[in-house]
Amino acid sequence: MILRRLTQSLKDQNWTAIVIEFVLLVVGVFLGIQVSNWNADRGDRAAEIGYLGGLREDADYSIGTLQRFIGNLEAQQTARARLFDFSNDPRPTLEPAQRDRLVLVGLFELPQLDINEVTFETLKNSGRLAAIRSPKLVSELQSLSANVAAALRDQADEVQTTYLFSDPLLVANVDMAGVFRQLSRSGNPYVPWLKDGPDVAPTPEIMRTRQFANVLLYRSFFTNLRLANARNMLEQHRRIAALIKARQDALRGTP
Repeated sequence: MILRRLTQSLKDQNWTAIVIEFVLLVVGVFLGIQVSNWNADRGDRAAEIGYLGGLREDADYSIGTLQRFIGNLEAQQTARARLFDFSNDPRPTLEPAQRDRLVLVGLFELPQLDINEVTFETLKNSGRLAAIRSPKLVSELQSLSANVAAALRDQADEVQTTYLFSDPLLVANVDMAGVFRQLSRSGNPYVPWLKDGPDVAPTPEIMRTRQFANVLLYRSFFTNLRLANARNMLEQHRRIAALIKARQDALRGTP
């Protein structure tokens, strides 16, 4: 409509009308671009809010699992320290139930890392990481991803040590019935069909040997690496959660 009127004004050489129509045309194009940009910004803002919500859920989940994971690893180190003292000093004694519990926690259990990076991996793999308009948050997420990969490598090393040295030592030398009668951390039996029995099994001679003490040391070495990584990742998740909240607050204040 405006273009038609502008064309007619040019034919009539109505310069005042030409100027007015031209201004209206420019203003119309400008407003159209602004509305388009505004709608795009609103869409980007809505998408970022959704992504931030997913990242926050992942962070909250991982904070909880890391706290439990760290507690389990610390309990393992405590159990190993007691078993190591017992192995190296002939005087102390352990009640069978107490001994079996220490063996279960210190040598049989193998806590696994459980970190949720679903939203970050989705954004990275889809090329949408730039949708998070907080460079500091993106940097922390990328750093965390690298640390998770390193922690999984350390975990694989302890798994190998467990399968190659720890488990064969237990299978060949320890009456595992008493160990498996212990309840798991969730309160469930490890072997449901195993009947209750008296805790009277004698302490295996292997528990007084250098081989046993060395297995404890090797397992403790790798667990110490995993503990350091886990504590670092827990602090990272807390920083990430704070950065997510700050970005969410900023977006809520954006019209």
